[in-house]
Amino acid sequence: YLRLTLLYLEAMSITGVTYSTSQQLNNRLRPFTYNQDIPLLQRTSGGARNSFFSGHTALVATSTFFLASTWDDYHPDSDMKWVIYGGATLATVLTGHFRMRAGKHFPSDVIVGGLVGSLSGLLVPKLHKNKEFGQKGLSVLPVSGEYHGLRLAYRF
Repeated sequence: YLRLTLLYLEAMSITGVTYSTSQQLNNRLRPFTYNQDIPLLQRTSGGARNSFFSGHTALVATSTFFLASTWDDYHPDSDMKWVIYGGATLATVLTGHFRMRAGKHFPSDVIVGGLVGSLSGLLVPKLHKNKEFGQKGLSVLPVSGEYHGLRLAYRF
């Protein structure tokens, strides 16, 4: 279970870093800030400017799609895979729905959060399953200096 735990932590970390970076780059107001019935102090609080993208939706998507993907890897012939993936999708959609109903996010926020999270949850296990991943192909390196980010390179 150690390998799965480390893969899960990697997927969640990728989602978390992507979310944190997005929050630093965007100052999108949450939908509730446009509601005149909410007190001004609440509408102008620090958390009112981090609508894009939905971190809750992204983290639920990462967790559930990681579970679905790894379960599918261990049970490739099971007829239950569609139930597992359906559950992952349902949990993600419901999280996004309730975040929008609470006035925390616009539809685009939860769609992007769902995409970021599901991609992280699906791709991390798949890339590590590929035996050639570390030998040839994609390499990802952090870059620091005048700019901060990731360097992606693909060898053919």
